[in-house]
Amino acid sequence: MERIYIKTIAVDLDDTLNNFTETLQNTTFIFDESYGLTKENFHKYIDKLQNNARDESELLSNEFSYFRYKIHEQCYKSAKAKPDGVEFMQWLKNNNWRVLICTYRDLRRASDCTKKWLKDNNIPYDYLFAVNNKIIFCKVWQVNTLIDNEFNILYGEEHGINVYYSIMDKHKEIQKTAAKGFHKFSEVKKWIQE
Repeated sequence: MERIYIKTIAVDLDDTLNNFTETLQNTTFIFDESYGLTKENFHKYIDKLQNNARDESELLSNEFSYFRYKIHEQCYKSAKAKPDGVEFMQWLKNNNWRVLICTYRDLRRASDCTKKWLKDNNIPYDYLFAVNNKIIFCKVWQVNTLIDNEFNILYGEEHGINVYYSIMDKHKEIQKTAAKGFHKFSEVKKWIQE
């Protein structure tokens, strides 16, 4: 029997359904020669990652970007799911929502570990996408509800996308928008039912 969906929602992974940044900042990464770096560069790059510094290179791929992926992959696997996020995702599926997981992760490399993490944490979904511009993605897929952060908080409203975001310290300086910040997913559940 074909499932009838009542609505579609797009949901981010990192720092939305899990504690990625906390995991990255609080993990002690041990130098290992398999990274192919000098000990000095290893510690310099770890410092950059844990302080959210940008890569200044104009190259799409370089020593730092490859190292960043290797460290992020470890965090993808060890980040803890937010219990209320898991409950919320299960509620969505039980109430016939089509669930699109949209992530900035490079799924060419991280697809298997991402799918495993979702399965291990009992997080249901219909589709998993690597998406750089989630606003455009939502417009194309005709999704008007997005749970995310960053760029999308600022620009969702002008494109007709309702954006909800898990409040973090980095959001303190964001200008007032129509996007709604939440502490618990139960708040989002209430908003999307209105």
